[in-house]
Amino acid sequence: MDPGFTKGYRGVVKSYTALGDPQGAVIYMESLFLENPERAEVLYGLGYALYNTEKYKEAKIYFEKAVGLNPDLAAAWNNIAVIYHFVFPDYKKAREYYEKAIEISKKTKDDWVLKIAEENLAYIPKEADALKPIKENLTLEEFIDNFISMIEESDEGGIRRLVVRHKKNCEEALDLFLKDAMLACVEGRKEDEKKRLLFLKILEREYRVSFNSPFLKNKLDAYNKLNEDEKKKIVMGEKLLEEGLKKEEKGLYLDARNNYQKAISHFFEIKDKNRTGTAFLYLGDIYRKMKKYSLANEAYSNALRYFIEIMEKEKEALALSSLGITNFFLNEFSTSLEYFKRSLKTYKFLNDEESVKAVERNIKLIKAKINKAKKGE
Repeated sequence: MDPGFTKGYRGVVKSYTALGDPQGAVIYMESLFLENPERAEVLYGLGYALYNTEKYKEAKIYFEKAVGLNPDLAAAWNNIAVIYHFVFPDYKKAREYYEKAIEISKKTKDDWVLKIAEENLAYIPKEADALKPIKENLTLEEFIDNFISMIEESDEGGIRRLVVRHKKNCEEALDLFLKDAMLACVEGRKEDEKKRLLFLKILEREYRVSFNSPFLKNKLDAYNKLNEDEKKKIVMGEKLLEEGLKKEEKGLYLDARNNYQKAISHFFEIKDKNRTGTAFLYLGDIYRKMKKYSLANEAYSNALRYFIEIMEKEKEALALSSLGITNFFLNEFSTSLEYFKRSLKTYKFLNDEESVKAVERNIKLIKAKINKAKKGE
């Protein structure tokens, strides 16, 4: 790729993000940076990749280096403004950088930057109308309360700043809104469904703008493609899972197993691979509690197949770890080790440090078992 192709680097980062691998974009851009440390466009691309992994301070440093090498790089000026605007609110600096981005984009005819910078500049509040402080760490309930309150107040700038600071909360809130909308539809509460869908559209739009990711859009699009019968199947399946969990907590394992099997049938019928795989995880867990490890192994294997197919990395790692555990109890230590190694690789890819440590402990335990068996002890 031509190192001067700024939009190309932006496209590469967006592609990695769309595939659920924003860290992969950082690694790719870092490799180009090592080869082209003095190319402003490469610095911009690395900054953009870091921004997509929420490393805003580091991203700003590379954007600033980029404009230092090429003052006519409008996209970098705009992204610095975005960080000052929505991440580290300094409206005076944000305005200055937006204006610089607008000035340069007009000169260089970067219409895409011009449009974004002008739209964002309009969001900056006047000094007298400065936005209320937003807590850095919010519970899901607090996030939703803030989000709905800002919608009711037509506080567009506040919504965007809230979204860009709380990516995980956005994803969890969307799932909750989707669940509420689906239940409202099934129960015939059309107005409640419309209200939730309005929240969903606003949340999806701001997430897409803030993180350049179609992750929420894909979920919303999938919901909109469902017919009423499919929504009923999903609601029934999820209700079965919830009831199964309650039975499991009470030690009613056979009843819980029946719930999970029925849920699998509902999800399988409408070809919902994510929910089918999740239900298989539940089934594997209950078989493991019943000490039926071969059946647990079969359920986890089914779950893994679905998650690999739909590239659901977090659940894939969980299924791999679960297979590692069941094979350990089946005394298949070498097979167990291989599953845990695959799980470890996936958790490292996801930057899940807590899970990495847990899997590493299991690997150490299994290696000790294998060494003990080799010694004939």
